[in-house]
Amino acid sequence: MVRRSPRVLARLATVLVAGLAWAVCVPATPASAHAYLATSTPADGAVLDQAPETLILSFTEHVERSATTVDIVDGDGRHWAVTSLAVRPHDAGEGGDAADTEAPVDVVAGLPRLPANAYHISWHTLSSDDLHATSGTLVIGVRQEVAAASTVPGPGGPGLRETFLRALALTGAATLLGGTTLALALAVLARQRRAAVDRHLWTAVLRVAATGGVLAILAVPAQLLIQLSSADAAWPRLLGQQITDGRWPMRELGLAVLLGVVLHARSRPGLSAAGVSVGAVGALTACAGTALLGHPLANRPVGALVGGLHVLAAGAWAGSVLVGALALVPLLRTGSQRAAGVVTLLRAFALIALAGAATLTVTGLLLAGAQVATVDALLTTPYGVLLMAKLVLIAAAGLLGLRTARALRRTPGGVSPRRLVVEAAALTGVLVLAAAMASAAPARGPRFPTRSLATVPQVSGQAADLVDTLAVRPNRPGRNMVTITISDSRRPVPGSVTGVSVLLKGPDGTTRVHPVTRGTDGWTVAVDDIRAAGEWTMSVTVAREGLPPVTDAHRWTVAPAPGDASRVVVSPAPLRPAIDWAAALVGLTAVAAAGVYVYRRHRRHPAESPSPCSSTPASSG
Repeated sequence: MVRRSPRVLARLATVLVAGLAWAVCVPATPASAHAYLATSTPADGAVLDQAPETLILSFTEHVERSATTVDIVDGDGRHWAVTSLAVRPHDAGEGGDAADTEAPVDVVAGLPRLPANAYHISWHTLSSDDLHATSGTLVIGVRQEVAAASTVPGPGGPGLRETFLRALALTGAATLLGGTTLALALAVLARQRRAAVDRHLWTAVLRVAATGGVLAILAVPAQLLIQLSSADAAWPRLLGQQITDGRWPMRELGLAVLLGVVLHARSRPGLSAAGVSVGAVGALTACAGTALLGHPLANRPVGALVGGLHVLAAGAWAGSVLVGALALVPLLRTGSQRAAGVVTLLRAFALIALAGAATLTVTGLLLAGAQVATVDALLTTPYGVLLMAKLVLIAAAGLLGLRTARALRRTPGGVSPRRLVVEAAALTGVLVLAAAMASAAPARGPRFPTRSLATVPQVSGQAADLVDTLAVRPNRPGRNMVTITISDSRRPVPGSVTGVSVLLKGPDGTTRVHPVTRGTDGWTVAVDDIRAAGEWTMSVTVAREGLPPVTDAHRWTVAPAPGDASRVVVSPAPLRPAIDWAAALVGLTAVAAAGVYVYRRHRRHPAESPSPCSSTPASSG
């Protein structure tokens, strides 16, 4: 039995801690996958003097025409069918489908001649990027007063079938990664002791790992077929699009490579440089692909790195504990010499488990910060509730793991098998909740704006030699006063200002131009065209004597009217700063703990040198 953890296992833990420290320093960009309804024309709750000819639903990302349906029911219960349905790039006029799956698009539905009545409109569609369904309702009135159905649809919950298949795939992948980690630990222990690898333990661990790998590889295509089932005739094109996108093949190829290494190693226990190298490439590829198939960051390379490290840490900790409960607990209960070997393995693995738990927590928080917009989003959406439940289970499993680590250090007999089984059950629950989160809509979108909505905002910009400052009061739907001040940075001034106009472009794409008159406080105009909260564009055009006009455009956010249906439940404060601070705190604590461990280890073994057999292959037993 060894008295200290082998150097190779310490190096594996160091890799996880280094990745954890790197992840803390990476700024997480907002996520983009999942299509949300941004605006509609007519807007929800609109009362019109005459029936509109078209209904325009503007989405934040591309959606599938073949999976899109619009159902109209009037106040008397009669159904009205749309006359046409098309998907076109946002603000591109008449045209074909947008090619970029993350580009905003409009669903344009032709409407029949609708008589005076109230109309309840239900829509359902499928995101082209992540194949997640999204739906909602709105109400309009034609010469009849109506109340809005809602401000914007809230994020939906996870689908049962997709969650089940994702859970199988994620648990299987974690088991494959965890079994590989334990097998590596067994081989390193044998090399450290200059002994043959325990063939029985080796076979038991890799048998469970291989079973998990097969399960993961089979579950992924089934999940894809489930998601494509609502695409009707377009599923062959969508399937080809998902394959050429690269995320699905990346995950499957990585899993297949790692599974092949495991199956080959079952018959020959011990370390092989080629096997370790090929297995590492397969593991990293599978982890990156798995991360990109969830809700990655908008920056895909960074999302693959942060998310891949998250999946790798889950395999190193959760997967290894799960394999230990399935393959090693029966041996612990025998009380034989082989049970003593299991205890030795668990002691050597404890450092990797601690590093994996810390890395899993930090990367998970960083990813959650990009998916949960506000405090209300955390508390009132299925995604937020799942995230909180996942954090509770991780904390419980972490406490169980710490108790197990202390028992391994202080108790000659090792660890209670029951405690290991309970920890494995908690971590399995974490994997299931992670699968549910991946299949649910993130807790963000137009319903939870993260930009501050000030009552009296203003913004400045520069175009050519002119500096303009624009303010809107009270910046609410209804009548607003727009004030513009103009100054010239050149001396002498090349030409006097002869006129100013402002163009207002609403969330639905409609535009209005207003000439602005000079007042004592600058150029001012009262406008009644700001009728909806959300993202606007306000362009200021300045005409000068003897010079061409100059235009400066500003992105703008109009605050919702008081009493809007999107009212605050607890707090509209952005959640990401608090989550980022929590991730930094956990990460810095883990890095500091690793530093203390290395310092104490150096103090205990100051003259420790590499093992003379570290470069020789292990016995094949």
